[in-house]
Amino acid sequence: MAAIRQTPLHHWHEQAGARLLDHHGWRVPAYFTWAQKEAEQLRHSSALGDLSWMVKLDLKGYGLKTPPVLTGARAWHLGPQHYLATCDPAASEAVLAELRSVSPRPDLSLPPPVYVTDVTSVFAQFLLAGPRSRDIMRKLTSLNVSTLENLACGQVSLAHAHSTVLRDDLECIPAFHVLVSREYGESVWEAILHAGHEFHLAPFGLKALEFVGGHL
Repeated sequence: MAAIRQTPLHHWHEQAGARLLDHHGWRVPAYFTWAQKEAEQLRHSSALGDLSWMVKLDLKGYGLKTPPVLTGARAWHLGPQHYLATCDPAASEAVLAELRSVSPRPDLSLPPPVYVTDVTSVFAQFLLAGPRSRDIMRKLTSLNVSTLENLACGQVSLAHAHSTVLRDDLECIPAFHVLVSREYGESVWEAILHAGHEFHLAPFGLKALEFVGGHL
């Protein structure tokens, strides 16, 4: 039996009284209060979730002169011939197989067209979502979130930590994924909660997303 993996916020969630569940080999919060209440908070104000369990694949190489088209994953453009692919753990094997099929290596003496590195455990990943999420982001970073369109990304300093911000709205609800090095995970999480205090920002668990019905 495979070991259960824990996010960088595992002990914080335990101390906050979260109800935990196993999700594709990860121990994650199901809810902190109850799912429907957390979903309402997300829809009408703002809420913060720990999505560190999402698969993150760093893609680099000369085979990335055009954006990769991946079924079941998002491909975020970080720089020249450099992308970050994110997906649900259930889709990871299919995404990896797709990457291998679209970047064949006919000559083994040459470097592979795309280097794929699984950086899932390298980064903590948080989802800040809700109508007031943009107001909270403005307090944390100089990134102009008003001009960051849906499915766009940027790399900035957020709460004094280098961060990658991915905008991926939940249907019509503004939503920002924040990726930071896992050792900064807890400090950045608490900084986001502190910045959102005036908007009654609260954590949410995985079950709340089932009520919202958004795609990750």
